[in-house]
Amino acid sequence: MKLRSLLLPVFTAAVALAQPPVNELKSFLNLTDAQVASIQDANRSALQATRDLADKLRTNRQNLRSLSSQANPDSAAVGRLVLEGQTYAKQIAEGRAKARQTVLTLLSAEQKTKLKTLEEAMQLQGEIRAAQRLNLIGGAPEGPEGPGGPGMRGRMGGPMGGGHFGHHRGQ
Repeated sequence: MKLRSLLLPVFTAAVALAQPPVNELKSFLNLTDAQVASIQDANRSALQATRDLADKLRTNRQNLRSLSSQANPDSAAVGRLVLEGQTYAKQIAEGRAKARQTVLTLLSAEQKTKLKTLEEAMQLQGEIRAAQRLNLIGGAPEGPEGPGGPGMRGRMGGPMGGGHFGHHRGQ
């Protein structure tokens, strides 16, 4: 019984650390627990659906590097691998776009409007970091040249000014 009471907090912490950091986003968008769970399930399904393609793309790139490093690579084979890789990458991007559309259907109109604000702010990340480096706005910019120096971490666990929810521009 005592061992169980000691292990429960450790197990709870491990589960919490395995979850993506969504509390700030959940609060900003007023997401319900059911919405968060549905979004996470949809993203997991999309990841599983594109995993085979991602493996094929990885193998394709390894083969392309190997072939390109040869003294006299077969240009036709290199061309085939390049086209094949482009096809895999396009299929992965299409799968992600489809998954994003699915996830967006889970949001209310008000939540979509707030999400648009985040998307607009995401487009300004470069400008924000530049303004931080020039000390025009607060917060430590990424990199050792900023006042925070190397190793400074933001609220999201990433570099100050660079934290996000795993999304990249254009996704």
